[in-house]
Amino acid sequence: MSPDSLRIFQNRRALQNRLRRTEPAEAMRRREYAPHIDALIRLVSVRIVRLAELISRMAILTFEDRFGVKNTDLRILVMLAAHQPISVNAVRRRTHIDKAWISRSLRGLLRRKLVTKTAHPTDGRASLVSLTKAGEALLLEIAPVALMHQRQLLQGLRSREVEQLLGLLSERAEEMLRLAIQSNAEERLLEKHPRSLHVGKSQGARP
Repeated sequence: MSPDSLRIFQNRRALQNRLRRTEPAEAMRRREYAPHIDALIRLVSVRIVRLAELISRMAILTFEDRFGVKNTDLRILVMLAAHQPISVNAVRRRTHIDKAWISRSLRGLLRRKLVTKTAHPTDGRASLVSLTKAGEALLLEIAPVALMHQRQLLQGLRSREVEQLLGLLSERAEEMLRLAIQSNAEERLLEKHPRSLHVGKSQGARP
């Protein structure tokens, strides 16, 4: 067994062992919680995060070990395939991934020659990122595996209904985020200039 194969095998075994760890039997028994605790446990956002964690672990077993790409790498590669050439800032805006994570991931993808950088035509401080032929070939290999996992995950569900639900949740979440950012900005402005924001709202309310 080659060193690379041995490393992949060891990583897979370590992750499988972590996944097998369960709570003690007593903790697994059905519990009754106070209504507010039960409501928090059943929050859709909490359950979606938990689902994302499970899918992320599955992705590690599949894509990182088999293809050598992490979740962040794969998200960037897919984004580039859809919108290339694209700037690093645009990648961050579209994927909502932290800029430091994007930079770290791009360095690895550049080393593997899966992506390439070119000069930005209008901004000398920026550059455009695109897939290479090797990057495109890798996505061709990954796609059928990813689709197979998706079919298993969504077995028994109608694809159209799933798409509608995900689209609706995404739209509402983005709108809630926009409103939260706006509210937070107004609160900071109010802390710095308490009279200006109050006066501005008062003036806006005049007929």
